[in-house]
Amino acid sequence: MKMAKLSKKKQEELIDIEVKRLESIMSSISEEKRELAKGLIQRISFMTITLEILEDSIKTKGPTYLFKNGSQQMIVENPAQKSYNAMINRYTTAFDKLMSLLPKKNEGEDGDGEDSDGFDEFVNERDADG
Repeated sequence: MKMAKLSKKKQEELIDIEVKRLESIMSSISEEKRELAKGLIQRISFMTITLEILEDSIKTKGPTYLFKNGSQQMIVENPAQKSYNAMINRYTTAFDKLMSLLPKKNEGEDGDGEDSDGFDEFVNERDADG
């Protein structure tokens, strides 16, 4: 499918699909966190589809192209490349924030809900060996 030629309606449909996908991933979080996540899910879904459209443009036209203005010619950056570069950083930050709302993998295993960095396991393993 040509992403760069999508109608507004098709873009909205794809965004809605992405919203549902992310809401499904976030279904295990508390209702309070889910309320916080709603805005992030909307923004991330929009950015996901926009990034796909920008990627398609970059793949089609390349990251740079030959710009002609009368007798002048020069290689210029594809505006989609610049937009993509700025948005991908914001997308990554927003996605990280959303994922931080999910319960930690070992939450509840030791009762304190804290993440393990592996140091205690390393020390305990060394003590058992020595």
